[in-house]
Amino acid sequence: MSKSREQINQFLSEINLDGKTVLDVGVQDNPAAKYCNGSARKYLTMDVDREWRPNFLYDLNDDKIDIGYLGNLVNQQHFKNRFDVVFCLEVLEHCWSPVQALENLFDFTKEGGTCYISTPFINPLHDKWDYLRYTPEWFEKVLPMVGFKEFTIKKRYATLGVLDLIKFYQAEGLRMSKIRLNKGQHKDQALIGLFIEAKK
Repeated sequence: MSKSREQINQFLSEINLDGKTVLDVGVQDNPAAKYCNGSARKYLTMDVDREWRPNFLYDLNDDKIDIGYLGNLVNQQHFKNRFDVVFCLEVLEHCWSPVQALENLFDFTKEGGTCYISTPFINPLHDKWDYLRYTPEWFEKVLPMVGFKEFTIKKRYATLGVLDLIKFYQAEGLRMSKIRLNKGQHKDQALIGLFIEAKK
């Protein structure tokens, strides 16, 4: 398991799903629930690829299609304000229109509910639909724009020492000389991703 995924799972371990209605978007075969605490009242999955056998087949960037549910079509209004918790982990980099995708995630989330989002920052291109990387500043601008009332952005760092960091960059095909550290950031740290908790 990658260091990045270990950090995401650590954040998930602090979430309690007891009695919640949950939608896991872009789940593939790795549901967030197995890393969280508690048992959801209802746990549904959504993915763009039917190969992963999600409960709902849907593309966050295509509002012109209805949402497929176990072979049947469900109108998008059926999803509005429905879920206490929405997970969207390592998905937004595959969305060509991320603002539209966030608007859909906001719509799926109940008033008072929480949307959890994770995105990579330093990561090689993966699969043919890998479009974007995001900064904390991008989320600070866009989350309020789509309607989220409050949010926290947790930075995921490679932090296990200079040698480990060099190995990480070498493994990813990057050069240390290309990395510009933020003010106050220790020399053995580099941003590798974000984990966001956004409240509606």
